[in-house]
Parts: sequence; C-alpha cells; structure tokens
Amino acid sequence: MDFTAKIMLFDSDLGFFGPGVRDLFLNIESEHSVKGASENMGLSYSKAWKMIRNVEKALGEPAVTRTHGGTEGGSAQLTDAGRMLLEKYMRFEEKGRQALRKAFEEEFGNE
Repeated sequence: MDFTAKIMLFDSDLGFFGPGVRDLFLNIESEHSVKGASENMGLSYSKAWKMIRNVEKALGEPAVTRTHGGTEGGSAQLTDAGRMLLEKYMRFEEKGRQALRKAFEEEFGNE
C-alpha cells in the first residue's frame, strides 16, 4: 500500500499554486517560453496564462516576464518573485511529503 498527496497553496478560495503550476514554471525556466512550456505539458496556451495570472493575482506582482517577437521570436522567464515562490513551494512540498510518509508508515506500516 502506498499514498499520494497533492499540496496546493490557496489565496482565499483560489488554489493558485500546486503541482501543475510548479511543472509549468519549471518548463518556462527550461524552454524560456510560455508557449513551449504549455506544449510540453499538453496545456493550451490560454490555460497556461490563466494559471500564471492566478499566481500573479495572489502574489500581487508579476511572476513571469516576456519579451515580444523580433527575428528570434519572443521569450519568457520567471521573475525573482516567481522563482522564489517556485523554490519555496518545492521545499515545502518535499517537507510535506516527508512528514506524510512518516505519518503513513506509523499508521499503516507494511499493510
């Protein structure tokens, strides 16, 4: 027997940061593109931007910056605030996973 846990951050009733946004932000960092990140994840471009806007609303500041077009096309990257939120979330997620693993093993052992 095993378990799965999904850790979400909420601002009021709005879930604004969880595994999906974490993966989107990691993909933006590697692809330097919201479009490329959303394609990697099988998300629509508009859904990716909706997720980003929800994060930015909760943060009260931009999480992603982008440059437009030109001959090389545009690019996107996380702002310092977006990167810090991602890093904190990933640390929190790991700590939560460790605590839940311990509690799971105490309650369910090797059933």
